Amino acid sequence: MANIYRGQFLGLFLIMALVLIIAQTQVAHAQTSQGTYLQELYSVLNELSQVGDKVSKTAISLQSAPEDKCENEFSFYQGIVSMQRARLSSATPPAGYKPVHIKAMEALSNYLTGLNLYGSACTDDDYEMKTKLVDRGTNYIKQADQQVAEVNDMVANPSLIPEYKTTIDNVEEWCGARWASNADMQQYCIKTQTEARAELSNMLQMNPEGTPGRRVIADCTNTWTDRTGSYNYRMIVFCSKNSMPR
Repeated sequence: MANIYRGQFLGLFLIMALVLIIAQTQVAHAQTSQGTYLQELYSVLNELSQVGDKVSKTAISLQSAPEDKCENEFSFYQGIVSMQRARLSSATPPAGYKPVHIKAMEALSNYLTGLNLYGSACTDDDYEMKTKLVDRGTNYIKQADQQVAEVNDMVANPSLIPEYKTTIDNVEEWCGARWASNADMQQYCIKTQTEARAELSNMLQMNPEGTPGRRVIADCTNTWTDRTGSYNYRMIVFCSKNSMPR
């Protein structure tokens, strides 16, 4: 009888030990995933910071430089930021960090918009319009800087990260907010967004991770994600179809 009890105890002990090992492995994997993502995020934001430092020192003086020099300089900066945005868009945020990812992507997009406005100002002969373009570009870049600061705050203090609500659950809410005063358009929106979501799911299956098609889909998804983190599925599908490599 004692041997039976010892056997049962040993069996229970081994099961508990196995459960503990699995749990520790899962925690370690989650920590590794988070560490890898944050390392990538830090690297991207550091590159953005370096570009920002150069832009802040040259933006005004470049507007008085020859058009080609001015435009080429901002195109160079745009190229760097575009590469960093593509780099971050291919990174998968760990559980709980989706809002951080969205905020960082918004910052990169706003920085690109600001640089584009600076570039447009380079070639505008109307002084008043040139000034307006520079002012608008500056506002976008200031907004991007604020968003980067918010990302840093959330990473430093994860309790500040808001709860992320998946878009699978809020298509109706998104359409309701978009067409608050038109019930027919709400229903049409829900129908078309749901159909587009299903089509997007098929496109993802046809374009596995690491393929050029998946990178196109990721870029279009980031472009057509609004500030709440909700996806405009119709536009993601439209953008992806028109951007797929031939």
